[in-house]
Amino acid sequence: MPSRQEAPAARPALSRRELAAAGIALIERDGLDALTMRRLAAELGFAPMSLYTHVRSRDDLIDAIVEQLIERLDLSGGKPSAPAADWRELVRRTLGSYRDLAVALPRSFELLALAPYDAAPVAPHLQATIERLEAAGLGAEAARQILGIIDGYASGFLVVWARSGRPGGGAHGEAVGESPTGVAALRDLDMYDRGIDAIIAGLDATLVRGGQDGRA
Repeated sequence: MPSRQEAPAARPALSRRELAAAGIALIERDGLDALTMRRLAAELGFAPMSLYTHVRSRDDLIDAIVEQLIERLDLSGGKPSAPAADWRELVRRTLGSYRDLAVALPRSFELLALAPYDAAPVAPHLQATIERLEAAGLGAEAARQILGIIDGYASGFLVVWARSGRPGGGAHGEAVGESPTGVAALRDLDMYDRGIDAIIAGLDATLVRGGQDGRA
């Protein structure tokens, strides 16, 4: 008897979340410049017009990717049921979560780091962070300023780190092999972690204890 042909495997149904996840995978493999609607459709095995049912444009696709990157942030420090003891711990968790995201997705991270503050997925995330800082003991203005400072530090350091070709392999994602020395070590993630301590101390001295709006 002739063998019966196997039915072709069904393609997964498209959704905004699936497109964002596929976009992240494409960026991590081939870089941000590879992210086009046509290229992503080819990767998924769909006609390009099929994507426009779920995203309006490449910019809207990037918004979907940024939204998914925000969802991947872990601001709990690995303890989802434990609130931060104070604003210092929350700042440390927040900066640590950005570091971990940059290590996991170094090419895609830049889309979140450089996204405008008023972008649709970003503004609610920033407002929620301000509210968490207030709940952790800061006044409203101190919380707002501190968020701006720590975001600038994390975004600047980690985008430069990712672009410098360091990702891949070590405990924090450092390249496997000899540890950098001299000025090269200034872009190491250990330096990023040391900077967290310095920033917290400086914020405490200038905006919290030395400011009029801080409560902690």
